[in-house]
Amino acid sequence: MRDKPVHKAVLDDLGPEQLHQVADELGTGSRGAKRVVGETVAALTGSLAEAASSPHGAYEVEQALDEVQGAAPAGAGAGARPVKGSSGLVGAVPFAGGALGGGMLATIVGRTSMPVARAVSQRTGIPMAQVSRALKILTPIAMAAVSRAARNRDVRADGLSEMLAEEQQATRRPGGALGALARLFGAGESYGGGRHRA
Repeated sequence: MRDKPVHKAVLDDLGPEQLHQVADELGTGSRGAKRVVGETVAALTGSLAEAASSPHGAYEVEQALDEVQGAAPAGAGAGARPVKGSSGLVGAVPFAGGALGGGMLATIVGRTSMPVARAVSQRTGIPMAQVSRALKILTPIAMAAVSRAARNRDVRADGLSEMLAEEQQATRRPGGALGALARLFGAGESYGGGRHRA
């Protein structure tokens, strides 16, 4: 059976406490936070798909995703529940909060962080400063979910771009996270609820 879409895995891995933390960073409610999770997954998988569209880029993305798995604690196999806390997934601790080290994971996250923050800000109307703070929580969890999905589906470098593009489409289609939230909010509306912080 196919594992769950990345955007659903990220919401599951976040749990209510960290979703509340994300909402606090954004200055919005839980619905707005879920919208930002969906937009983050869509923007991140889109950026990674673009990076993986060349053979060299695909190798780099594969290496970064392998580094995510290498950071996981013993016993954190496929489907293992993450341990929740202020730093997100235990397996993501080495790159949570910007402590990325010098590997390919740091390079890929560094390349994608600004475009992802800009895209999420533009699509939600939430200022980039707040989005960037929320991404410090979301990016490690999202990268871990993407890595887990690639491993569970046995996708290697030559299939990453296609898999990532499919994940982006799954998040945006009517039955995906963003489609469902768009029906609640109305297309094109700001999702911050007017409580943005500078």
